[in-house]
Amino acid sequence: MTGTHSFGRILSEAIDGDLRRYDVFAGLPWYPFPGGRTFRVPYSVIGSWWYGLRDKLGV
Repeated sequence: MTGTHSFGRILSEAIDGDLRRYDVFAGLPWYPFPGGRTFRVPYSVIGSWWYGLRDKLGV
């Protein structure tokens, strides 16, 4: 399960009035993407290429 699926569930619980898991999630530390705005897109593209290559090679 990806983070977006988990957060979607947590957010829907918060909308429904249950804030327990939302408060825990909100308290987690946040780390900026390495390389800042300059390298965000190139690093993401290289990562996508890398994992696509691994999938094609069966690694």
